[in-house]
Amino acid sequence: MFPALMPKSAPFFTMLLEQNAILRQTSARLIAMLEDISAKDKVHKEIALLEEQGDNLHVKILREITRAFITPIDREDILRINQEQEECIDCLQSLSTRLYIFEFPRIRFPMLQLSRNISAMLELTHEMLDGLSRRVDCHKTHAFHELRGECEMVLAAGLGEVMDDNQDLTLKLVMHVVKWSQAYERMDIVLEQVNTVAETIEEAVFKHV
Repeated sequence: MFPALMPKSAPFFTMLLEQNAILRQTSARLIAMLEDISAKDKVHKEIALLEEQGDNLHVKILREITRAFITPIDREDILRINQEQEECIDCLQSLSTRLYIFEFPRIRFPMLQLSRNISAMLELTHEMLDGLSRRVDCHKTHAFHELRGECEMVLAAGLGEVMDDNQDLTLKLVMHVVKWSQAYERMDIVLEQVNTVAETIEEAVFKHV
């Protein structure tokens, strides 16, 4: 009788994992855009739809946390994971928009490799979050840092490649360099946010597992 009267917690882990799935789907669609730039119109719309779904879920989690009497982990951890995952979805959507409007005739390999590494890093955040939900040791620090280190090298190589284009200096070339520099700058912002997501989940793991 008494258990039935106890207030129940909202399914926060279910919602956070759903949010993480949207995040990983957004990353996957970004890879699809880079692998086939001719499909960028369709993929850009798909990413925009995923970003909208992420926004709705973000608000839902905020609404539920204000109503909850008990939570499976500290409220601040739920709020931080929710916020950082939401911002990461936004960063990916912003990058896809930048790539969409720049209308690159081809995608440079470093940009594609960075997107693939980011996808792999986000898979690690899913494993950590899933482990946290089950109170299972799920630290992925070493694997994550290896991927992050590789991303830093690929990013530097990509920027160097853009700057080293051996062509006569024309307005078209200058615009080309500016566009790619901005695209890589956006990618760097995504990398920082993915790192923040991982660190936020990892802190919760240290506290609760």
